[in-house]
Amino acid sequence: MAYDVFLVTVPEDFDMAKLVARRLRSLKFTVRFNQKQTEDDIFDAKDARDAGKSGNMLVLWSENSVKNDWVRAAAAVGNSRDGMLVHAGIDKTIPYEPYRKAKRFALDGFTSRKMPEGFYKLVEELAERTGRTDLRAWMKLGSKDDEGREAWFEAHPDDPLAVADRQKREKALGIKPEPAREAAEAASKAATTIRNGNGQQAAKPATGVSAAVARASASARTAPATVVQPDEDPVYGNWTVAAIGAAIAAIFLFSLVVRSQPVERTEARMPAIANAQPAVAACPAGTVPREMVEFIEQGPVDIGMGHGPIINDTTPPETE
Repeated sequence: MAYDVFLVTVPEDFDMAKLVARRLRSLKFTVRFNQKQTEDDIFDAKDARDAGKSGNMLVLWSENSVKNDWVRAAAAVGNSRDGMLVHAGIDKTIPYEPYRKAKRFALDGFTSRKMPEGFYKLVEELAERTGRTDLRAWMKLGSKDDEGREAWFEAHPDDPLAVADRQKREKALGIKPEPAREAAEAASKAATTIRNGNGQQAAKPATGVSAAVARASASARTAPATVVQPDEDPVYGNWTVAAIGAAIAAIFLFSLVVRSQPVERTEARMPAIANAQPAVAACPAGTVPREMVEFIEQGPVDIGMGHGPIINDTTPPETE
């Protein structure tokens, strides 16, 4: 996150630092203020990164801060960039070189109900650096001076104070912010042009909350879609789909017919070999067992080779 002000102070001066940070934030300055800082902290990589993303570095000089190593390191980083450092004194302490002769805004006597002249000048300095004007006039307005505030907003419509007030009023009236309205328009436009593979218009929701509209807009921008203009003839696509569908249907019908055919099973009704062996052995030569003849007379078993006439010769011929 980028900051307007990187606040440099020490834990012993946090009461004054909190008051300064709160006043600046009420004027819509973004302030980086680490309230978890301790006396033993060192100026680490994260501090250096946040300082690099800040437009200004405000150092609160005091008898405590001039002896602190973290403040010294932070001030050295700010001094490495031209025009970044802003000096303020919360007591009569004079900082060390090279900041001894730098302009300092006196904040001694600053309370929640009293703002010294030094704080007004500090705000004007920060406003000039960030492209804002007339913040002193804004701070002079009373809490009940509605007409004066309206006039200030009209004179400075692009100031963060005016923008925040406008967004607050729109929210109270249920009006979507500008980004949400743009997302809704993009989603509506995308829904009217996106169509499915058959050229039919895709269904779109009639209403929805701003989060759903934003997601729909993002999906419409990123998801691949088939866009068919009204004068296009999607004949090739339709014929291809129809041919594939017909092939799938033919394969399905063929598999259904094959599965429905009865399967003829031929049961072997021949007597077991173990049972037939003794019967054959017990018959005289040239004769067939009675069980075999009865089995054959019940119905021939066609194994694909056919058979000749059956002759019952189980009874030996009479001898003369």
